[in-house]
Amino acid sequence: MLTEQQIIASERQELMKLLAKVPLRSVDENVLIASWNIAQFSDKKKKRALQYIADICERFNIVAIQEVKSNLRGLVKLQELLPGNYKILVSDPTGNNERMAFLYDKRTVISTGLVCEIAFNRTITNPNVFQFQRSPYCASFCAGRFDFTLVSVHIAEGSRHGEYGTNLREQEKKELVKFIKREARRAQDTVFDPDFFLVGDFNIQTDGDRFFQALTGGDEPRFKMPDAMNSLGTNFDQTKTFDKIAWIPSDEFEFAGKFGAIPFGKVLYQELGQPKNAARKEISDHLPLWAEFRVTELTNELDQIINQR
Repeated sequence: MLTEQQIIASERQELMKLLAKVPLRSVDENVLIASWNIAQFSDKKKKRALQYIADICERFNIVAIQEVKSNLRGLVKLQELLPGNYKILVSDPTGNNERMAFLYDKRTVISTGLVCEIAFNRTITNPNVFQFQRSPYCASFCAGRFDFTLVSVHIAEGSRHGEYGTNLREQEKKELVKFIKREARRAQDTVFDPDFFLVGDFNIQTDGDRFFQALTGGDEPRFKMPDAMNSLGTNFDQTKTFDKIAWIPSDEFEFAGKFGAIPFGKVLYQELGQPKNAARKEISDHLPLWAEFRVTELTNELDQIINQR
């Protein structure tokens, strides 16, 4: 009979086979961005689950994590299981006592120092201003010659609160997209970098959600996503397309054409005696979503300047 240590080692091997589909990281050439709603992420996550989470996170340059609870011991334990080059940025708790976090490998991605939450100004004469249930979390990073701003969100779920919740979910998406497009247009003259990536749990309930129209339509600049991401299942059962990675196109980088979700439940917690879908309970009801981007090389950057019309 296998020991628990042997079982975990065997399952980690199977997890490595799943992760082999993720492209290798190459310094100054590509950036692998992941987004993961790790359900109820706190110090209650067991060491076995944290080890699996660490194995997954280590494949990426940067991971945007949603649903970190106010107790940060679980996040600290995760960092301890990773190589010492992994750093964390974490937000204050907002709605539902949730935090956002960015976990990144400082050998390939560095924080430029800009970190903030998205909220809207109000005045004494106009105190009633729309605010997000969970404040989106922003940070600016540099990967090689490429500077970019990453915005992580957890949009209001809404379905348990009837029409009010549904309307709030739609309004949050519209206000978010409007804010980022406005910042992207004026970013050249501010400390924000104009290259924006928008990632996270958008709680998309059905294909054709108005979120897609808000994201890809309207005024310039417009966000882009792979067409197949609209139907990619990112919940545990891969029946819902809750999570997204979107970006504003730029000459500074290009989408490498590769993205996916990691169905860890197929290989973890599979030994006899484990309840069905134990991986959902122990790890998360969401799958990690990832995408690869290639950083524009200096020669290409110079060609673009010379060939301007």
